[in-house]
Amino acid sequence: MLSILIADDEKLAREDILYKVSRSGFYFKWVIEASSAEEALDMIREHKPDILLTDIMMGEMSGIDLVRTAKSASAEIVTILISGYPEFSFAKEAIALDVIEYLLKPVRQEELTAALSKAVARVMHQRNLFQIPVYFEKSVEYSLDERQKEQLFAFLNGMETNLDFPVAALFPEKANFYQMGILRLSINKTEEGENESFRLYYDRLRQKVQNIIRETGGSWFISLNNFAQNQQITVIAASSELKSNKAEETFAKTFEHICLQVSQKLEVGLHIGVSAVSDSVSGGLLTQARQALDLRLSLESPSNRVFYWSEWEKVASANLPEEDFKLYQCLLAADDLKQTLCTVRRIFSFEVPGMAMHIRMLYVELICILARTCVKKIGGSVVSMLGPECLSGAIIDQFSNREELIESLCRTITTALSQWMAVTADARSVLSGVKSYVENNFTNSELCTNFLSKQFCISLGYLSASYKKEFGMTISKQIINLRMDYAKKLLKETRLNILDISDNCGFNNVSYFMRTFKKYVGCTPNEFREN
Repeated sequence: MLSILIADDEKLAREDILYKVSRSGFYFKWVIEASSAEEALDMIREHKPDILLTDIMMGEMSGIDLVRTAKSASAEIVTILISGYPEFSFAKEAIALDVIEYLLKPVRQEELTAALSKAVARVMHQRNLFQIPVYFEKSVEYSLDERQKEQLFAFLNGMETNLDFPVAALFPEKANFYQMGILRLSINKTEEGENESFRLYYDRLRQKVQNIIRETGGSWFISLNNFAQNQQITVIAASSELKSNKAEETFAKTFEHICLQVSQKLEVGLHIGVSAVSDSVSGGLLTQARQALDLRLSLESPSNRVFYWSEWEKVASANLPEEDFKLYQCLLAADDLKQTLCTVRRIFSFEVPGMAMHIRMLYVELICILARTCVKKIGGSVVSMLGPECLSGAIIDQFSNREELIESLCRTITTALSQWMAVTADARSVLSGVKSYVENNFTNSELCTNFLSKQFCISLGYLSASYKKEFGMTISKQIINLRMDYAKKLLKETRLNILDISDNCGFNNVSYFMRTFKKYVGCTPNEFREN
């Protein structure tokens, strides 16, 4: 996932851009803010963001100067300039600096989304992210040029709404009908300290699933890893059947067989969302597959199941419960937390037939109302703390069931009313609360940045960047420092064995504890005790 830095010395302008970035549909892991070009430059040197979105007029150092200097600090950073002045000289300098887009204030949503699409494509091209393997016949792969491969990847990851080359070229024979599916793998992630090994395990697991797709669907099923969500695999399926109902039967049998094979051969939960059948491939099929996959959050179902969009679209209601939304907004404004949460739970009860398919839309609307209410009540935005994954709806992909989604949303609302409303928009008090929590709970083996992000309902990217900026060290570094100090105290003052000390300091693995201790202290725990 990519990172983006937003630089603007006007607070309201920065919040407006942040909100529109969040609603663009792109899932950025890191969204960092800077109130000056100098601050932005420090962040570029430290965090190496992929994309820089900056205003031109910003005090002593302009946005143009920032872009020029940023290129020397991070050569591959992709930049978008924003200006309130339609000056030709600015545009000319932007071209010379290879700026991806030059936008005028006030920036419209569609303009910013288009600019971000270009920027994301540039970053992915620079980092060879388009080269993630697609599973189809080599002869077909050779028939696509680099631009077509890039567009295919961009389409499957939501950056293009359509393909401008014949999709039939991907398949061995003439295809008459198409269907799209999204597979979601479910694995419990436990420790932040095992991120790298977990990622490698996930990569191997996805490859095994893609092999099953290849063996079951043959060259008629193309699969591709989802760039934004490593739990997901996207599939384009084709059929040479002459009638759509026959093609639909063939697709259903194959997807069901894939689900069965995965459940029998691999220890992993699997849900599959499948679109309708069509005579062409479009972004609409991808949206349908995503909506079908979201049904896993609302229907009582086993851990391995295929959800079909066609089974639900006839009863699906796209009409939002407007009266409930109005009540929810009034209750937020009145600080009535109890009734607010009751309203949220009622909205997600799905008494309206088919509303379950639009669970993503419901979640986003509730979050946006919360964000707007916070602006009115405290005069500042909490979009940073909510994070782009909330306002774009991408956070939905993280949940395994509806109860988990509802509890997460209720915690966010509770935190907003009880904590965020009471602090200024820079959230310094919230960050101090996080620091105190770390100092009092560092022996908890589950404590990590992800845990704190959920505990305090703050965006992971915002929490990581803001904490380092506020206190001068990362959360992970502080946790390790506290654990090492406590380990040294126990080694000096007690006769506990190393395994017990490891457990008492919050480590689940004694070998990892010993490696970490030697790295930070310079000797083994036994050597430290002896000395």
